[in-house]
Amino acid sequence: MKVLLCVLIHIIMWSGYSFVLYLSHHDHSFYETVLLVMFSYFNLLVSQRLISNKSSALQITVLLTIVYVGGRAFL
Repeated sequence: MKVLLCVLIHIIMWSGYSFVLYLSHHDHSFYETVLLVMFSYFNLLVSQRLISNKSSALQITVLLTIVYVGGRAFL
């Protein structure tokens, strides 16, 4: 149940990231990359808070980050 809650929070966070990118569409790609790293780190902190196992939290965060970036590449 905690993993599902963590995944839902990640989806909400990545939606927020997409909205921030929409608002800052004139920024350079370097700043978008820095923002991606910041959101990924924040998602990792949220995952570690919800899931006591740090390894599982890292795996979930990396997996969902790859899914998000891969999904953006196809759209």
